[in-house]
Amino acid sequence: MSAAIAIGPADPRYPPRLLDLAHPPDPLWIRGEIAVPLERAVSIVGTRRATGYGLRVARELAAAAAAAGIVVVSGLAQGIDSAAHEGALERGRTVAVLGQGIAAYLARTNARRRRLAAEIVRAGALIAEYPPDAPAKDWTFARRNATIAALAEVVIVVEAPSDSGALITAAEARRLRRPLYAVPGPIGVAACVGSNALIASGEARALTGAEMLLASLGLASDGAVRRTDGDTGRILDALAASPLDPDALAKRLGLAAPALAQTLARLVISGEVRACPDGRFARR
Repeated sequence: MSAAIAIGPADPRYPPRLLDLAHPPDPLWIRGEIAVPLERAVSIVGTRRATGYGLRVARELAAAAAAAGIVVVSGLAQGIDSAAHEGALERGRTVAVLGQGIAAYLARTNARRRRLAAEIVRAGALIAEYPPDAPAKDWTFARRNATIAALAEVVIVVEAPSDSGALITAAEARRLRRPLYAVPGPIGVAACVGSNALIASGEARALTGAEMLLASLGLASDGAVRRTDGDTGRILDALAASPLDPDALAKRLGLAAPALAQTLARLVISGEVRACPDGRFARR
């Protein structure tokens, strides 16, 4: 397995969405493909103590996203995370974000996840914000979960009990204004209490299947990009990458402010774009 290298925010290969974090990882350690195309990425997370249903859903969602050219991001933990990586590897690429140094993780994990890590390196990357031999601490996993949320266009919680670290990822997704989805689970099942609560509170939308996931990313079930006129498609693509205010969006796309304002209003009414409290607009 190749050695890890470190890159900083000034490196053109550094994932730009990480700059949305209050304290972006600096440096970011990467083992595998250094320039994984994270322009299109979805994070799929959940509990280590998953049900059989949750594992199946995680694999199916990840495989559908990967088949459409979307990079699947997760945390390489037992349960939902590993299922998401495995599903993605069936059809495309995946990135694992670790809560400790990469070498430290590989030295301490079990043989199954070492094999999975090796497959991820061949079809994506392992990343961490800690030097290779740095051990895991309680606080490093909270930072890891924030990084998982920041890397994605959309964050999905498949199953999470009330004390799950996946709920930290969900809270960070909300803070970063990333669209947040949760998979509805059976009432009374411990693994689903936290994820069901996200839906009940309105913090997350209920995700009903792979087609809904692809639609949230502006894709048809066959992976084709949904577009209308050219400018609208460019606006939707830009807002899918990160929320922007109208001035920044007009400058980036070279559009006249009045025409942009009209298009944004139409997209808000149609439900494809939402207006954020801070004046920015984001892709739903």
